[in-house]
Amino acid sequence: MFFSMRKHASKLIAATLAIGTLASISAAALDQPVAMLSSNLNASVGTVLTSDEISTAEQALAKAKAEAEAKAKAEAEAKKAEAEKAAAQQSAYNDLLTAPVSAKTVAYSSSLLATDSIKSKATSLGNYKLTFYCPCATCNGVAGAKTASGTTPTEGRTIAVDSSIIPLGSRVYIEGYGVFIAEDTGGAIKNNKIDVFVSSHSRAYELGVQYANVYLLG
Repeated sequence: MFFSMRKHASKLIAATLAIGTLASISAAALDQPVAMLSSNLNASVGTVLTSDEISTAEQALAKAKAEAEAKAKAEAEAKKAEAEKAAAQQSAYNDLLTAPVSAKTVAYSSSLLATDSIKSKATSLGNYKLTFYCPCATCNGVAGAKTASGTTPTEGRTIAVDSSIIPLGSRVYIEGYGVFIAEDTGGAIKNNKIDVFVSSHSRAYELGVQYANVYLLG
């Protein structure tokens, strides 16, 4: 009878330890003293555990607690890293909305592809045909003309758009080219077409016709 109870208790202990070592056990649940757990277990099944069995139980519970704490720490670090990444993306997107759009040479760059933040936060307008124009009379009808919004056209900032789709003054992200401001219009600039201002007719001719995905920021 004593041997049968001991055998039954050993099976119960083995099952309890197997469950206790699962990663789903929280560290908080294992914070109570191991000796107390062992004592309570002895009391529930009768005094049938040897010191070796209690030591084994203590080691298993300590291991389970360490694993649970390590898992909780890893999850906390992963959440922190994700939060920091989201904050950095939001900050970068905010810069696109507020930072000055200064003069720069218009040229395609793979470093200016739309980020996940732009794709998720901005309004995708689809794939646009890009043409290029300069301040000469051939491109504007009159040399040195102001834009439709009254600004002086500047390479790297000014684009001509269909204002029924992209309101004048809007910030526009052209994938591969960066941020521009919709400052101008044109009789031939309709629907999904954008005319990008550059400094000279030779540059406009060199750039020719391109296609790019366009996003309305803000």
